[in-house]
Amino acid sequence: MPLTSLTAWEALFEQLEIDPEDKINNHGKNILIINGSGGVGSTATQLAHWAGLNVIASASRPETIAWTIAHGADKTVNHHKDLVTEVRRLGYKYVDYVLELNDLDGHWNEMAELIKPSGHIASITENRRPINLRKLTTKRATFAWEWMFSKSYYQTSDMITQHQILNQISHLLDEGIIKSTLNKKLSPINVDNLKTAHQLVETNHMIGKVVVSN
Repeated sequence: MPLTSLTAWEALFEQLEIDPEDKINNHGKNILIINGSGGVGSTATQLAHWAGLNVIASASRPETIAWTIAHGADKTVNHHKDLVTEVRRLGYKYVDYVLELNDLDGHWNEMAELIKPSGHIASITENRRPINLRKLTTKRATFAWEWMFSKSYYQTSDMITQHQILNQISHLLDEGIIKSTLNKKLSPINVDNLKTAHQLVETNHMIGKVVVSN
């Protein structure tokens, strides 16, 4: 949970600038989370729901749709289809926030179209070709990267916040407000199980997280 929780928390509450304490105001806002069933997505949907947002998460298979809804999504869309069509089919012309967790290149144009004027987009995945930031100009929208190692890598002055975030995540887990994203456990730690775990992740169809332990 630590890595995915830090990533999701910083993306939502630092990079997207959502105030988790302002639940009344957040109830009127929508977030699109692309890849809601992965490790970060499973945590982000829960945290966004806890913060009071209306959560639209992408999932494409019956099992990932069920998992995503069980982890805080109010509605789902299929990221293998056109997301603009999918989101507008639900009745939303724009969304206030977009959290991109898979294939920035493939979804950039959709995100630029769906983001609300003065809205916020954050991504944890890198682009492989140039992305056209001009598409955000007329909407005065913002785009930010999230990398949870930035604070420790650069020894930033606010590095202590990750300690505070993990304490808060621990409290939310203990209280049952959010739940672990563990979905598969392999034991013991050996070459075969490590290979199996990597193969599961590399399929890009992994739901939640896989753990290898003794």
